Amino acid sequence: MRFSQHSRHLSLRFAVGAVLLTAAAGVHASGFALLEQSASRLGTAFSGTAAAADDATTIFYNPAGMMNLDELEISAAASGVNISSQFRNGASQPALGQPLGAEGGDAGDWNAIAAAYVALPINENLAAGFAFNVPFGLKLEYDNDWMGRFQALTSEIRTFNFNPALAFRLNEHVSLGFGLNYQRILAELTNSVNYTAAIAAVSPALVPLNTGLEGNLVVRGDDAAWGFNAGVLFEFTPRTRLGLSYRSSIQYEVEGTVNFTAPTATNPTGAAIIAAASAPGGPLADSGATVDIELPDIATASLYQAIGDNVELLIDVAWTGWSSVQYLNVVRDNGVLLSGTPELWEDTWRYAIGATWKVNDAWKLRGGLAFDETPVPDETRTARLPDTERKWVAIGARWTPTTATIIDFGYAHLFSDDVPVNQNEGNTLRSGLLNGQQESAVDIISLQLGYRF
Repeated sequence: MRFSQHSRHLSLRFAVGAVLLTAAAGVHASGFALLEQSASRLGTAFSGTAAAADDATTIFYNPAGMMNLDELEISAAASGVNISSQFRNGASQPALGQPLGAEGGDAGDWNAIAAAYVALPINENLAAGFAFNVPFGLKLEYDNDWMGRFQALTSEIRTFNFNPALAFRLNEHVSLGFGLNYQRILAELTNSVNYTAAIAAVSPALVPLNTGLEGNLVVRGDDAAWGFNAGVLFEFTPRTRLGLSYRSSIQYEVEGTVNFTAPTATNPTGAAIIAAASAPGGPLADSGATVDIELPDIATASLYQAIGDNVELLIDVAWTGWSSVQYLNVVRDNGVLLSGTPELWEDTWRYAIGATWKVNDAWKLRGGLAFDETPVPDETRTARLPDTERKWVAIGARWTPTTATIIDFGYAHLFSDDVPVNQNEGNTLRSGLLNGQQESAVDIISLQLGYRF
């Protein structure tokens, strides 16, 4: 049994709907970037990140800040991110031969993020450090029977970043820092597959005999690549610092597998079509696949200003180059192009302002506000990444019970506007039309323990 070119292309698009190995999720910073690498910085809504330089977490935000540390410091941070992301139906339409389904429940949940740092001052002009963190990632999971199941069920991305760094003091006012980043990305994405539509592409007359045929698709992929981060810290006076930092983009060729689970059709002709499509080399067959993706570069300018003896003002302006994500070309391991999907993401800006108040030698309180732009245009927003602009409100505290022990706590709530979702993955008969609003909110808590030797 031979498939027409149209039916082959239609079936191949099922895989493309899930193989978005680059844009699976994220509602913390813009896109799916994660700022949650430090409880001390969370307390000020990540303001002053490249200039604060008051603990070992500066390795991630600006390695030049290590020159402000006087002793060997080990620090570990753990953050819990509670994401709420719910779809509200507007005018969604069911896929061919399928029920519409429910709204999907709350796709978010608690996610854990860990980070660890070691900073070692070697002498007055040189310091070394090492950081481990998770700069990109998230997980969203909708109910299996929801109306967008042919577009997204589970979307999970994790990155692991290993970052050795050095800092140099040029003179009493200027320090430089540089780090290498070895970063690994892991992705797992799932969605339902409308096998009724695949049968209809071969013979529309068979639809009444093959309604409700749903299968599943699981896509897994990983890769590792290198990048760098660098920074400069200007200390104009002991009370005024300006920090500039840059994290490079990282180019991945994510390699993985596409695995289909086909339903059982009682109609013999429908069963034969599914078997032919699922056979090796068929449009719904398991195979390897690759996606090239460039995760963005990030540039940050930060100001630290001491006011009196007890108050510090912190400001951040950050730019993220999300325009690196324009089109996603998904290629099978035999070189066949499955699809080119337009994402058309845009560069974003983030603005943050915060302050600290030293209550006494043991306690320091923090607070901050921030605004994050989204890189995702309304016309390309999907259920996998229902991203929106966010407004941050954060509080935190530092407790120093001894001269060697530092304990930081931070909490932030992110307010998000409801955003439109209007997606059919290129074909309403195959995938249905998902039309409505996505409602999202985020709560973040973070605890950080540091010890100075």
